[in-house]
Amino acid sequence: MKDKRIISVKNPKLRKIRNEMREVLLQARDAELDKITYEMELMEFDKDDNRITIDDLTPSQLERFRELQHLKNENREIGRKSICMCYNCGKPDQDMFYNYPYRAWFCVECVKFLKKGHAKMKVKKAHGEYTCDPDDDFGQSFF
Repeated sequence: MKDKRIISVKNPKLRKIRNEMREVLLQARDAELDKITYEMELMEFDKDDNRITIDDLTPSQLERFRELQHLKNENREIGRKSICMCYNCGKPDQDMFYNYPYRAWFCVECVKFLKKGHAKMKVKKAHGEYTCDPDDDFGQSFF
């Protein structure tokens, strides 16, 4: 998707189906994360169930551990940026707005909040009341 767009479902039955499908996808992602986490936890103990540090791993074990960390972070980020949940608040049952510059979905409530906050910040900055250097690109990306 190459532009900003709102995906809104008005029909209550279709909303229910949409929300249940999102839940199924998030549960599948969570199951995959659980598998990865379990494999990582197995690497934290030796044969005698003594905890080992990352320094005690062999080079091949360390490489596998890093691969699992990367895979876990990637799966989390894919879930967060998908239409299944708002990137900002994490709500899964809302109408969503796609923000192309960030390649992520935001719920309509968060978009309203972020637009309002960005507008207030611009006014305060114009009057010299706002001294922080805000991320103008982020706020502007919702307009």
